[in-house]
Amino acid sequence: MGEIGVSSKMGVFYETVKIRNVIGGGEPLELTVKVDTGATMLVLPGWVQNELKFPVIRKQVVRCANDEETAGREVVYGVELTVGDRPGVFEAIIEPRKNYGLLGAIVMEALDLIADPRSQRLYPNPRSPHLPMAEAE
Repeated sequence: MGEIGVSSKMGVFYETVKIRNVIGGGEPLELTVKVDTGATMLVLPGWVQNELKFPVIRKQVVRCANDEETAGREVVYGVELTVGDRPGVFEAIIEPRKNYGLLGAIVMEALDLIADPRSQRLYPNPRSPHLPMAEAE
């Protein structure tokens, strides 16, 4: 089965983030995530769900970008994800067979992060280095 939410290989690298259950509390854990500028959603491996026990809010059919296969997956809420010093609370798809997470455009946009494939790093938008900035019209 291909990667869920990954649409291309351009702009792909790995980053370490902190994950915590904002509803249930507890200590955060560090997680390696694949950062993919072509992906949309936040995807967490099943072992993270087993450990942090996020509330399941719905089931969703997801299509794997590398093929046309679809699969039903749980969607959880209350995922506090911190990249550097920028935290946010998100929904995430649970992928039981993965060992790492997937960080897509929704998180990067909300936290106002720029993915630099050359340096293989996420960094805050230089136009707003201290707080995330949102575009609103």
